[in-house]
Amino acid sequence: MVEQLLQRVRISVQRLNHSILNRPFVLRVGALTMANGIDAVLSLLQGIFVARWLGPELYGVAALVMGIPSLLHTFFDTRSVEVSVKYLSEFDAKGERERALAMCKLGYTVDLAISLLTFFVVLITAKWAASRIVQRSEMAMLIMVYAAAFFPKAFIGTSYAVMASLGRFLLIATIEILTTILRVGFVLGLILAGWQVAGVVWGNTIATLVAGLIYSVCACSLAKRQWGNSWLKGNWQCLKGRRREILGFLAYNDLSVLLNMIPKRLDIVILGYFRGPTEVGYYKLAKTVSSRVGYLVGPLQSVAYPDLARLWGIGDRVGFWRKVKHLAWKVGAPSGLLILIAIVCIPLMLPIIFGSSFNPAVSATQILFIGFGLWLIFFWLKPLFMVYGWIREWAVFIGLYALISFVGWLVLVPYYGYIALCLWWLLALIIGYIGLPLLWVYLKGNK
Repeated sequence: MVEQLLQRVRISVQRLNHSILNRPFVLRVGALTMANGIDAVLSLLQGIFVARWLGPELYGVAALVMGIPSLLHTFFDTRSVEVSVKYLSEFDAKGERERALAMCKLGYTVDLAISLLTFFVVLITAKWAASRIVQRSEMAMLIMVYAAAFFPKAFIGTSYAVMASLGRFLLIATIEILTTILRVGFVLGLILAGWQVAGVVWGNTIATLVAGLIYSVCACSLAKRQWGNSWLKGNWQCLKGRRREILGFLAYNDLSVLLNMIPKRLDIVILGYFRGPTEVGYYKLAKTVSSRVGYLVGPLQSVAYPDLARLWGIGDRVGFWRKVKHLAWKVGAPSGLLILIAIVCIPLMLPIIFGSSFNPAVSATQILFIGFGLWLIFFWLKPLFMVYGWIREWAVFIGLYALISFVGWLVLVPYYGYIALCLWWLLALIIGYIGLPLLWVYLKGNK
């Protein structure tokens, strides 16, 4: 009797391993999730030490110094990586090597141009931003230093797209783990050496430089092996017949990213301008902790997006929608609910980990966790819109999300501070980022 029971258990485990654990989707998500898990733990440890060593005010200063160049970069960024993943996956599935190389060249060129433009604007505005937003004029040089990191970062996006479209998620995970270790080591080491805010900025800048080098070398090797040549040899003429479609996708994606910049980047700048570095420190900590949910969303979207693009590219509409439903009900829903349940632990854990000086950040962290939990539940919405070609509609929804956020913040933040910022962001997210896109899918899907 016992032997029969053990035999049934062994058979069940073997079936589970064969049917679920060995599926490419699960293995790829698992690799990226493991990398993101390590990143989350190390980043949390870095955040704990940095917050304790710098205190709320300097912690807020560091957030503003890096947030200003990031805001400007997001303002110009087209997020060409999303365009590259879609078309590289399609071109590779169809064996169109010349078009794949041309797509790589387009992606790298666009990202380098954006980095150059961002650095130029930062050079012009750094002194004003340091004195008016950071409220410390001596931070102008550090703002320019961090802006210089966008040059090596320009090689990461398209390189990532090459690896993702070819299914090299284990390689991506390895690079992410390595660069995270380097970043944490540089940041903590420089702070211990007495560099304070400068240590945070220089540590992140050096780590970005290393990441850009590693990504570009690996992607160049993979592209040459898969498509027979370097992306430098790519000919944009090979995209003839698809250029209008690609440029249209790029333009609307640029618009949606630009609009999404408001709730993602402008929050810290608005809060710093109206309420000062201390409240920025509380809000930054809350956002840093709650946004760790992105370490789950990122791998899920990264693996789901090229899979959906391939199904769409070969015309398998039935398989496409079956995949979408699987992602929604069997992946997103249970994962997001677990995150929402974890909210009750925040009042106990946050003061213990970061110290009593950050007690005011507890309520903000809980509010933001609700929003990021909903983002995880509906992680599949954006890949669906990108692959289906609803890029213009996605830009409209993001625009509404941004408009609701921006108007509310300008009205509420000067009087009620970071708590009002968090509550209004949650409302905008539910309406513009989740509610309206879901309604669109319900009305237009499968038609």
